[in-house]
Amino acid sequence: MSYRLAKQISRIAIASIALTMALSAYAQKIRRITTFATGTAVNATGPDSIILSRNSVWVSYTNGADSTGLSGSSTVVEYKLNGEVRHTYSIAGSVDGLKVDPRTGHVWAMQNQDGNSTLSLINPKTHIVTGPIPYAVTSTTEGYDDVVFRGNQVFLSYTNPASPADPIIQLLTNGSDPLVVTPIVFRGTNGTNLATAQANQPTTQNDPDSMKLTPTGDLMLTSGDDGQLLFVEKPGKPDQSVSFLTLLDPSTGLAVSGLDDAVFATAREGTFYLADTSNNRVLKIDVDHIPVGTLFASVGSLNQLTVVDIHTGLTTPFVSNLNGPHGLEFVANTDDENEQ
Repeated sequence: MSYRLAKQISRIAIASIALTMALSAYAQKIRRITTFATGTAVNATGPDSIILSRNSVWVSYTNGADSTGLSGSSTVVEYKLNGEVRHTYSIAGSVDGLKVDPRTGHVWAMQNQDGNSTLSLINPKTHIVTGPIPYAVTSTTEGYDDVVFRGNQVFLSYTNPASPADPIIQLLTNGSDPLVVTPIVFRGTNGTNLATAQANQPTTQNDPDSMKLTPTGDLMLTSGDDGQLLFVEKPGKPDQSVSFLTLLDPSTGLAVSGLDDAVFATAREGTFYLADTSNNRVLKIDVDHIPVGTLFASVGSLNQLTVVDIHTGLTTPFVSNLNGPHGLEFVANTDDENEQ
């Protein structure tokens, strides 16, 4: 065994012990876990993406629809904060990405992430669905998975890159029919490894998936099979920069897989909404005394909602015994929390 490898294993072991000691402390921060919603109640299966608007929780159920749009449809449900159904929508194909446009209040339903992608827009006031809206350039094997709104810019994650020249994040440059994009980040792009502080290291974004805006305004993209988080500072600007973090299983020191979604806690008290996909339910996890800025991720290979050490990538179980965790959102407690 080389000295470098031995040192790395020792570092992982020490960090693992520290995280294990912290596990009980984190568990004490959970006030209660309840089932917020089930697919059974709306004749749907496979809850995936979750988003929050001011007084609603939105969930997309993919119902086993083909991810290239060849068959099936998804059910998008708007819930009140008490879990009561406000409205349901049937959207053709697989809706894997769901976001609220803060400028219009419309809900973006991203259809068919693995090919033949389109977009449908839901108006929650009139219940009118506009679409499907096509993209100017289409593919039968690659597609648009998720969307982030940053000021007046719209960024899309792009799936199934086959070569280093393939984009993984694109900027929407024309939001009319058809949708026009331009790439800003490509597969294998170099960045700073947050665990080692080494710059100009190649990323391994082979499975781009969910994308969010961090509290500091960066893009955060998950790569499921690689267990990697990609952070893009000043996206689309000439001085854009990239960093990344590979999430590790503390029992093996190896990269996790099935990384679906991640969020930062923006307050000490709040609620996580988590899609426990294969159990066909959405969990509501009420917490308090969470350190602001803590990173959480839903990890399929561990079947856990985990706490992520941003300095090492090591994960600590927060909620275990899940079955295919996917979409994840956090909302801070406010005085408006109980409004229905």
